Amino acid sequence: MPRPPRIDFPDAVYHVTSRGNGRAKLFWNDADRERFVTQLKDNVVSAAVLLYAFVLMDNHFHLSVRTPRANLSQFMQRLNTSYALYARYQHRRPGHQFEARFDAKLVQDDTYLLALTRYIHLNPIKIARCRSLTKAERLPLLEGYRWSSYPGYVSRREKLDFVSYDVLDLYSADPRSAGRQYRAYAHACVLDNDRPILDALRASRYAIGDKPFVEATEKRLRARRTGRVQDGDLALPRPTIPLRRIDARVAARFGLDPVDLRQHGHHGGMAKFLAVELACRLTGLTQRAVGLHYGGIGSAAVSVIRRKIREGRYPVGTSLDELLVELSCPSHGIQN
Repeated sequence: MPRPPRIDFPDAVYHVTSRGNGRAKLFWNDADRERFVTQLKDNVVSAAVLLYAFVLMDNHFHLSVRTPRANLSQFMQRLNTSYALYARYQHRRPGHQFEARFDAKLVQDDTYLLALTRYIHLNPIKIARCRSLTKAERLPLLEGYRWSSYPGYVSRREKLDFVSYDVLDLYSADPRSAGRQYRAYAHACVLDNDRPILDALRASRYAIGDKPFVEATEKRLRARRTGRVQDGDLALPRPTIPLRRIDARVAARFGLDPVDLRQHGHHGGMAKFLAVELACRLTGLTQRAVGLHYGGIGSAAVSVIRRKIREGRYPVGTSLDELLVELSCPSHGIQN
């Protein structure tokens, strides 16, 4: 099987996993885990990466990161190399410590990022030896697990200075309330699986998102694949559309002035909801930035709008599909 290509562009968000060679242990004791967390912190700071979530398991780890400098490969190479040198010396284990290269999937937006953080944080209680446990038996294991970013999500006292907790803003601007809501969100899947995120994780080797996002990502990768070794690390320009172009197209379709979409309150109605969804998909901006543009909507409200669109409660489907095609056409400004 050929090496999966890398997808690098500024400010991209990834789900990263790395495993021990031959699925052997990476972490033999808490001293190993402490060492890795220290090296993770050092590399997050030096690479100027935003780390949203992490968890250490015995033979692998998960990260969710944003790379403003488009430097995922450099960041992971330094992280894995530094720990491999330590493990090789500490445990007298010659040879490769990690199994091939790390895996990295592009994450579409905050909606998938939120579900991904929960998936990462629940890893310690989803292993085989926990399957026969009740919810009451699993909860103390989750709440007491030290080697993840979960404690800082639910308790201000446990926050780590190298982890970004921006995801909590999707719940509340009040840290206590956000932590309580995130804990409830995590507890909801202690026994049951979050089927949508599991399906999204399995759907593609390269991307986590809805079907159009996954297909568009894979199409761009196919177009850039030449068969050379260099294809292993493809630089993928971020497809971006200016907000003013989205505003103009949506306003024209609904017979509005673009200014109506940017006013505070309920001005614009369904047109504003459509513009919000398009902006989240096509501009590369965070939900917070999109919400500010459209009249100061909070990031949590943006998430609600997007969920209702996905559930069909806001009937913008036809217009959304048509405008996605129209705006994604190269002649309309998207980078190929």
